[in-house]
Amino acid sequence: MRAARTAAPGLFRVPIGNILNQRQSNPEKSVPERVRNREDAAWSAILLFGLLFFAGYLGGVFKGRSGQSELGEQLAGYYRSAEHFSAFVPLFLDLFGAALLQAVLVLACGVSAVGSGFLCLYFAARGAVLGLCAASVFVQGGTKGLVVHWMLTCLPDLGVFLVMLWLAVQANRCAGGLLRMVLSNSTHLRQMLPVKRLLLRFATVLALSAVLSLVGAASGVLFAGVLL
Repeated sequence: MRAARTAAPGLFRVPIGNILNQRQSNPEKSVPERVRNREDAAWSAILLFGLLFFAGYLGGVFKGRSGQSELGEQLAGYYRSAEHFSAFVPLFLDLFGAALLQAVLVLACGVSAVGSGFLCLYFAARGAVLGLCAASVFVQGGTKGLVVHWMLTCLPDLGVFLVMLWLAVQANRCAGGLLRMVLSNSTHLRQMLPVKRLLLRFATVLALSAVLSLVGAASGVLFAGVLL
């Protein structure tokens, strides 16, 4: 009995001591390490999406320079029309509607296990459309037309690109978590937590898009009255 009493505390003391020793020997593991991994993944996604956007933009420029794209001609005619920039409210609704559709698309990618691939397609396609539009405007209006086009659209286009990139980083993280759940047949609730952050970013992006659309519509009407 006495031997059992002396041995019993040791049985519980050894595992606790091992755990404490492991924590002391690896103080940087756990939360700081997960934060660093999350930041590295975020920067990797930013770099990838940015490269795809600019690659698509260059592809659109080369396509639009030929002057044989019907879509490019339609886009150029739309953005070179003074009537399109004549009224503030319709222009604001157009800008905000386009930003809203893009935000919903990025959000949908975040709740799909294959959303990362669609995010890559989105940024490449978005860059291609902007590049095609700019090149087509240059073909129809020359250097002056291109400068006017940039002054009218640069601010909202750049702003929307940045906020969608910010939203896409979180969407990519959620999509990656869902893909890992599907592949590993896991239903751990902690892997679903990023969805809350995604919804919060989505709401923030809508507010930022509204502000960008207001500024873009106001500057568009102002510049169009002078330049077009």
